[in-house]
Amino acid sequence: MDNIIEHKFENRDLLLNELQAAIFDALSNSVKNHGKASMLLSGGTSPGLLYKKLSTCDLQWEKVWFGLTDERWVDSNHIDSNERLVRETLLQNNAKAANFIGLKSEKINPEEGLKLSSVRVAKLPMPFDIILLGMGTDGHIASLFPDSADTHSALDLNNDDLCHIIKRSTGDVTRITMTLKMLMKSKQIILLFYGDEKIDLYSKAKLSKTPLFPVSYILHQNKVHISLYWAE
Repeated sequence: MDNIIEHKFENRDLLLNELQAAIFDALSNSVKNHGKASMLLSGGTSPGLLYKKLSTCDLQWEKVWFGLTDERWVDSNHIDSNERLVRETLLQNNAKAANFIGLKSEKINPEEGLKLSSVRVAKLPMPFDIILLGMGTDGHIASLFPDSADTHSALDLNNDDLCHIIKRSTGDVTRITMTLKMLMKSKQIILLFYGDEKIDLYSKAKLSKTPLFPVSYILHQNKVHISLYWAE
């Protein structure tokens, strides 16, 4: 696993300062060298403070494109919407000028909306400069959950779909997620999570690639560089 670099910090403030700087450098260098930059964002509780810090950076934001790694099939103003999180935290201050393409389409039925969502995300500049992923205590990344039968297809690298509908056995709201193949269309993946429980699970996932821990699929590949950012 030579493509994984682990950054571990004593506290979250130190982590966020270092991660903000790393993301800023990657985006600004891409804008300077290629005239544009792109990044996929995760939802959840971990990245909110990071997004607020990034929004104050001095960058040519009009040349930066953001998308989502996954989304719940809810309205964009719903409290559980990842798009809402991004708009309220990142697309503020200086970063108001950035470009954003959401995952959920206008269709009520997720299966019908999937094609529209795929057309949308295909407009994002690829390969992505950065993909930011969190990890759940069950080892899921994006909305690739181990308890969903849909995850098997979404993890198949022979699946050329850009995104995939995920229905969970728990009866949770239907989700849409980038497929594993889409997540591999990146120059680097940043894996961000906190706490002892998750670092222990991460260590288990490093032992072998298994559908029990979907995160193991990005750890056991040599195409994309992985940077772990962890704090207690």
